[in-house]
Amino acid sequence: MKEFSNRYIFLYITLLVVVTAVLLTGVHIGLKPRQEANQQIEKAQQILRAAGYGDVEKTVAAEKFSSVATRTERNGHEAYTIQCADGTEGTVIRVNGKGLWGPIWGYVVLADDQATIKGIVFSHKSETPGLGDKITQDKFTSSFIGKKIVDKNGNFVSVRVLQKGKENNIAEENRVDAISGATLTSKGVDAMLRNCLNEK
Repeated sequence: MKEFSNRYIFLYITLLVVVTAVLLTGVHIGLKPRQEANQQIEKAQQILRAAGYGDVEKTVAAEKFSSVATRTERNGHEAYTIQCADGTEGTVIRVNGKGLWGPIWGYVVLADDQATIKGIVFSHKSETPGLGDKITQDKFTSSFIGKKIVDKNGNFVSVRVLQKGKENNIAEENRVDAISGATLTSKGVDAMLRNCLNEK
C-alpha cells in the first residue's frame, strides 16, 4: 500500500476544497438570476392574492401584476398602488417582523382612505406546523378585512392581534383574534403591523 506524505495530503485536500468552492460559487452565480426571478414571481402572487385576485398561476403572475400595480413610495419605503380585483384602488405596504422561530412578513392592502384593510397575506420561514404557520391561512387573514388601523378619532392604533377577552379597551374594528396555541407568533404579527404600518 502506497503511503503519502503529510505535505501531499495537505496539498490534495487544499486543492479539493478550492475546486469545490469555485464550483459551488459558479453554481450560485449561475442560479442567482433564476432565484431572483422566482422571488419576484412569488412576491407578485402574494400581492395579487392580498388585492383579491386569488391564487394566480406563476406563469402569468408577473404580467398580471405589472398590469395592475405601480411602484411608489410610502414614508420612504417601497409600496405599490394597485387596482384591486373589485375595481377599487389600494395601497400595498410590505410588513416585516419576527415570529417564534424566524422571520415573518407579508403585504397589507389599504383602501383609498388609507385606514381600512382591504386584504392581507402573511408568510414565514419556519413557524410551527399546525400552530404558527396558520398565519398564512385564509381563516386568519380574512379576519383582517374591513378592520381599521386608526381609531374613531383618526389616531393610529394598528390592527391589534389579541387573545379573546384581553385588552377589552381596544375597539372591535381595531382588533382580530390571535391564533390559539400560537401566542408568540401572534404577538410577532401584532408587533410587525404596529411597527410597519406606523412608519412616519
